[in-house]
Amino acid sequence: MKHKLKIFIDFSEGVLPHEAAYLLKKNRIRDLEKEQILLQVCKNAEEFYSAEEFDESIDKRKYAYIKKWISEKLKKADVDAHLEYISFTEKQILTDTITSAQEKKLQEFMASYEHTSFYFQKFYELVREYQDYLLVRFRYKDCDITEDFLERNLEYYQKDLQVRNDLFLATKDLTRQYTSQSLNTKPWESRLLEYLHNERLDGLNTYHSFVRLVFLYFNYKEYTKARDVFDYMDTRFQNGEMYSRRVLFNYYANRVILHSNLKELDKAEYYAHLSVKQDNSDTLFYLNNLVAILLKKNKNKEALAILTGNYKLFKSSFNHHQKLGFATHYLRSLVRNKNFLIAENFALNFLSENKKNVFEHRWSRFFSNYLMLLTATEKPAEVIKVTKKYNLLERELQAKGNKNFIPKIHWYFSLANYLNGKYSEEKLFEELTMAINNFSQLDAEGLKALNDFIERLSFALPTFFSNLKSHFNQKALIH
Repeated sequence: MKHKLKIFIDFSEGVLPHEAAYLLKKNRIRDLEKEQILLQVCKNAEEFYSAEEFDESIDKRKYAYIKKWISEKLKKADVDAHLEYISFTEKQILTDTITSAQEKKLQEFMASYEHTSFYFQKFYELVREYQDYLLVRFRYKDCDITEDFLERNLEYYQKDLQVRNDLFLATKDLTRQYTSQSLNTKPWESRLLEYLHNERLDGLNTYHSFVRLVFLYFNYKEYTKARDVFDYMDTRFQNGEMYSRRVLFNYYANRVILHSNLKELDKAEYYAHLSVKQDNSDTLFYLNNLVAILLKKNKNKEALAILTGNYKLFKSSFNHHQKLGFATHYLRSLVRNKNFLIAENFALNFLSENKKNVFEHRWSRFFSNYLMLLTATEKPAEVIKVTKKYNLLERELQAKGNKNFIPKIHWYFSLANYLNGKYSEEKLFEELTMAINNFSQLDAEGLKALNDFIERLSFALPTFFSNLKSHFNQKALIH
């Protein structure tokens, strides 16, 4: 049966928690039933797992009013909608098609425009373009308006340009550190914090400072510090600052990573579900984050259903990094749901279609899942063949010395040699323990990850792996 309020319900389900907080601050509605509808929309946005049904006895026109009211409030605060205005107006100026009404609107903006606005730099450049348009037409009176704006905001604009350049340099260093793990980016921390809390900067630089700080803290696994800057931004978002749905989705996706690393999986799942509420160029990234959390919580069927439902998106993407992440999660989900034949065919096809890109980013995660699949399906000869074909042992050696790194490729290869009759049990024990000792020192977190990995492998040799786990745990107690 068609629901009488289906259009409104679909609309309300798209409202995000920070949008709800902002709408409540803007609430000046005096009609009790309209206010009741708004309050319920905002409550459901915060607690979307247990959303309450709307009262169908209320006049549908009041639902229509609230839908329009919400849309208008959010559009007015939306920085990306303002960017569209700037881009459109710039085109009108450059093509000599700007109307008198559009000029009046632009001049009104100049009179009240704040240098802390999100796209202040873009607007400043628009005004400069407009002044050039006026000069060649000898419209000196209007030039006084533009000149006043440009002079009054020149210092802020120049500072914003300097910060933007600094952020570009920081981004280069942080991304290099992410891929090489060798660059020291700690000197950027104090400067990025200064930019984040500088209330004289434009919103875009402020938000980009936040993103780079999060990147830095994630690189150094300083998640408590990361939480502090997230909480700071959370308050500003609730006030409607730097608002756009695009920005909020990016923010939610990063909170997924934060709470995941803090082992707060329920919060991570909450933000992951929020992040996939809208399709955009980062949807595959958001989906990968959600599935990673579901797999950590052993929600394997739900994870596989989401991956299967978004398979077309995966196939059409040009982002090789996110495609590899999706492929890894898909392979892992298929194995956990015991769809071994589909998993093996998928892995072979993926490697055939992506052999030029598969080693660009975090390749070891894909191959460790592939080797787990081959081990689970009792194909040790294939494990050895794949390992040698792609030089996986040599590639894994590049990670030697990384903190808490577990040489899974070496383990699968050694286990395959044992299962293939080439190693004795003593030789297998020696190879596995030596691989751990040679690659890295494990702290408590690393030891837990190793124990989890041993548990996943124990199906092959239950007694052997139980003894191996005891060996590593006893060794950790001694140290």
